[in-house]
Amino acid sequence: MLAIFLSGLDLAGNLQAPQGQLQLQGQRLAFADQRLQQLKLDANLNSAQRSRLTLDAQGIQLGETDLGRLTATAAADQQQQSLELQLQGPLLQSQLALAGKLDKGNWRGSLSRGEIQSSGQDWRLQQPATLVRLANGQLSLGAHCWRSGDASLCGTEQRLLPQPTLHYQLSNFPMESLAALWPKDFAWQGELNGRLQLHMPASGPNGSLELDAGSGIWRIRDQQQWLEFAYDSLRLSTQLRPQRIDSLLELHGPAMGELSLQAQLDPRPASKPLSGNFRLNGLDLALARPFVPMVERIAGQLNGAGSLSGGLLAPQINGNLRVLNGELSGAELPMNIEQLQLQARIEGEQLQLEGDWRSGEQGQGSLNGELSWADGLVANMQLRGSRLPVTVEPYAALEVEPDLHFSLRDEQLSLAGKVLIPSGTIEVRELPPSTVQVSSDAQVMGRDSTEPQATAIAMDIDVEVGQQRLTFSGFGLHAELLGRLHIGNDLDTRGELSLNKGRFRAYGQRLNVRRARLLFAGPIDQPFLDIEAVRQVDDVTAGLRLSGNAAQPTSTVFSEPAMSQEQALSYLIMGRPLGQGGGDNTMLAQAALALGMAGSASLVNNVAQGLGIRDFQLDTQGSGVTTSVVASGNLSERLSLRYGVGVFEPANTIALRYELSRKLYLEAASGLASSLDLFYRREF
Repeated sequence: MLAIFLSGLDLAGNLQAPQGQLQLQGQRLAFADQRLQQLKLDANLNSAQRSRLTLDAQGIQLGETDLGRLTATAAADQQQQSLELQLQGPLLQSQLALAGKLDKGNWRGSLSRGEIQSSGQDWRLQQPATLVRLANGQLSLGAHCWRSGDASLCGTEQRLLPQPTLHYQLSNFPMESLAALWPKDFAWQGELNGRLQLHMPASGPNGSLELDAGSGIWRIRDQQQWLEFAYDSLRLSTQLRPQRIDSLLELHGPAMGELSLQAQLDPRPASKPLSGNFRLNGLDLALARPFVPMVERIAGQLNGAGSLSGGLLAPQINGNLRVLNGELSGAELPMNIEQLQLQARIEGEQLQLEGDWRSGEQGQGSLNGELSWADGLVANMQLRGSRLPVTVEPYAALEVEPDLHFSLRDEQLSLAGKVLIPSGTIEVRELPPSTVQVSSDAQVMGRDSTEPQATAIAMDIDVEVGQQRLTFSGFGLHAELLGRLHIGNDLDTRGELSLNKGRFRAYGQRLNVRRARLLFAGPIDQPFLDIEAVRQVDDVTAGLRLSGNAAQPTSTVFSEPAMSQEQALSYLIMGRPLGQGGGDNTMLAQAALALGMAGSASLVNNVAQGLGIRDFQLDTQGSGVTTSVVASGNLSERLSLRYGVGVFEPANTIALRYELSRKLYLEAASGLASSLDLFYRREF
């Protein structure tokens, strides 16, 4: 939308001495990506042939950049002229003033005032600088100096037109003053010095540019702390010629090692041909630590060398990069990597990787393959390992031997191969809250319902577990895992896992696992259970059978020889039939109550935490008629509470324990009898 109109135009006088006044206004002006919200122009010429002009332009925008408001005031007659400019914007505020005289087509004056504020910097012109425009079109600016704090930018006499010739020197420029331009997690401490010499004839530019950042520190924020990376020297040198630009970048530092980059560029063709080489020696990989939050420690050195070719917009790199004695570790990583040796060969738009590492006392791994990006990202990688220690906190410590092939093509990731898990331990005290999922047909008010997305990974993996000894402990079950699985697309899993040499705790009793199988014939998180845990009492075998889908299993009490559920439960819990002891029905009811409390351990734990009880545990102690349900937890670092309820006997116990030292503690207990005891603990 465009709106321009004249608000007033008055003319008077004659051709030899004209007079007049002009007022012009405009709104919402635009040309290409340049926009102007409002424009006002006032101009007048009096009878003495003195003119005055004021300009007010508001809402100036160049593309996405908001420049703000520009005002200009000019006054002139046939011999003297002056101009004042002022720009007020979110990125830049500046004021300039110049004045001079016109004599026989030659204008001679000076830049009398200059102020520029931007990004916390305040540059001011130290003394007026001569400004001359001759009748032949030559424009020159005299020697001058700008200062901002201790920093200075000084120039000798400059020819601006035609064929500009520039000479500038930058001194003591603090890099901290550019803080507004850096990312919020980055800071640069140091000073920059530089020199520019440039001559621009019609044949092309000639000159040089040198920037020297001296010694300094790069600071990167990692969570609540700042990490410092010092460098000893950082220099950039550039030589400009019409047919070639030569650049040299050099970086030296105690942790950064040495980086040297030489490049030659031909600015004449549209492709801007590029050539050069690079060399990297002793770069400390710890520099990457802030950018990988899951890793607590990174160590090693990166070395490399190679050449540059191609064009400025499509460069080609040929060379080698090598990681020596690399280390990666962290509590959130499933495996720590030590003695990493990795070599990357870069050939244009293709990269070949060869690497190996050690993990733990005997674990070894290797990674080999290639990447290319000429027509989209394509990858083929092979991962192999033997006796690699893998930890899944806080549940499992496994020994894994993978032989896997990764491939990526047309944005499709494929994973195939074999994984052996010969040994390890899996201990599950309670499932995390994430394992309790909302039913697929449930709808949560205020939340958009989304269809579950199938995995984008094509899989063909065989998994073998327990060839040596893989133990499982959780939910009252202790056993050894053994079996084979095949995992296909969408985590479709087929196979069987057996739990051997198992013992199962239920109803306050220790049961032998006679048969335990997990049968997979679909999604990996929906196996079928086939478990029997039994107790042998004389010639009677009583047991508990779990069957059906793991999400909703069915439990059944059985016996051999067959008998009623009540009799089988009596043999399972009390080790005798009903009627041989008083209060059998009461004992069975109490056993059911104890089982219900154990099943609600997660809820009770949340309640305990709300009351300030830490490390809460709900368990059973004793066996037979002495079985009891015990709840315990810590009230403070030294004070703990324990409360027990008898399952078969009406005996309740409460105890408070206070640790006087690591080996000495005081305990007060109340139950069938009360006591106050002082204990000394010694390990043998």
